Amino acid sequence: MKKIICGALLLVAGLVGCRSPQPDAIRPLPEDKLRAFFGKPEDPRRYAITMYSSDDGPVFVGANRLHAGQQAVLPFMSKRGDSAPVIAAGLKSEDALPFLLDTSAKESWLRFESTAALQAKTVGSDRAYGITPRHVRDDILGYGCLLSSLSFDTLRMENTIAYVRTASGPLGTLARNVEQPALEGVLGCNVLRAFATAQFDFHNRLITLASTLTYHPKEDQLVAAVPLAESEGVYTVNGMVDGKKETIILDTGGDFEIALPKMTLGPVKQVSLGDLVFRQVRAYTLRERGLEPDKTVRIGRGLLSRYKVTFDNVHFTVYFEKPEEK
Repeated sequence: MKKIICGALLLVAGLVGCRSPQPDAIRPLPEDKLRAFFGKPEDPRRYAITMYSSDDGPVFVGANRLHAGQQAVLPFMSKRGDSAPVIAAGLKSEDALPFLLDTSAKESWLRFESTAALQAKTVGSDRAYGITPRHVRDDILGYGCLLSSLSFDTLRMENTIAYVRTASGPLGTLARNVEQPALEGVLGCNVLRAFATAQFDFHNRLITLASTLTYHPKEDQLVAAVPLAESEGVYTVNGMVDGKKETIILDTGGDFEIALPKMTLGPVKQVSLGDLVFRQVRAYTLRERGLEPDKTVRIGRGLLSRYKVTFDNVHFTVYFEKPEEK
């Protein structure tokens, strides 16, 4: 464990450098804090969770458990004019903290400072398992931790797995440019895919999460029903970008229309997702948006927020519906 913790400390220290930190700066945790929190991981089997290693990182089977028949409708916490899907979640609903729902993130992430409020516990077999984020450019390690309970208003998830950062301060690139409210964490697809459906109603600024309830889109509102594809554990679809077949990440954390591996001259003329077509789409490179270059095409909220978007994890489909007033 000493080798792992020291490696994390050196990595974070190298990232933030030797300058005197600002009050809101990202700072490496001192070694005593690293050892105290991450040094003695609990066996996940105590919580009926099986963990094994894979080429894609640690896998936790039996985590993120829900009770049947539950549903929560959650208002956006982001400021008016900001379409970022930030919601409240916490150990208890009355003590909820702001989290970004990011469908481009395979894992979920927490600030170190939020571990006490969420009663997070490091889990592992003979050691803690550390990874760095894959959906954004960030070199700070996080270690797998367990939250025994995470409440979304009246809906409760048990034994949630999230990665706690080995640095203090803000989330950095994980926050995806969300400034208000200050985020305590990011909930990625390991959490979102545990629900039967996860709906993003950008127009009415509402998130609906259902544990087992079946979703039926309204026929007169439905624009497209697009099969979900499997790619690195995040929400993707197969589509066309200017006539070229692409696997496309649906990125609710991205404040852009489309992000591409390579620069294009002018807007993208057409993006097609099944029956859903966008024309004259403003394009950025992945690098410009703080994302890993030379990877998968992403569609962000600049396009997604035009519709009510429902991820159906039972039927592996994403529904795009016309927005309607509530």
